Amino acid sequence: MYMDRFSRFSGLISRAEKALQRAKTENVRGYGLRGVHVSCLLALYDEPEGMTATELAAACGVDRAQVSRVTGELTERGLLEGEAHEGSRRRYRSRLQLTQEGRLAAAQMAGIVDEKLQSVSGGISEEELAVFYRVLDLIVERLEAL
Repeated sequence: MYMDRFSRFSGLISRAEKALQRAKTENVRGYGLRGVHVSCLLALYDEPEGMTATELAAACGVDRAQVSRVTGELTERGLLEGEAHEGSRRRYRSRLQLTQEGRLAAAQMAGIVDEKLQSVSGGISEEELAVFYRVLDLIVERLEAL
């Protein structure tokens, strides 16, 4: 019984992750961005005061090395500012903020995400979604604790 549930859960999570990555890639291709860029833009969009690289890594579920690469790319594109102290440990404590152009790009990405979420969750009640996310959060917390 547990093996059946494990196989089903594992398969569903894998399928969901692949579908999510494919959707991110397809929907931002025209912008020249990758999914991790979008995750960072959206995380910073919700934080007008900015975030440190460490906070951004946690919010996006990636490691600090990847955040460092991505924030460098976003800075080069003029979408992000605040990477002071390059090459030192203090840069992870520096606040990163979206530029005006970055805020516009993030707003466009947020619109795309909202539209796609509506199509995915349409017909599912708010109560059902609340239970789903509460249970998924609990499962993920327990998996992380293993």
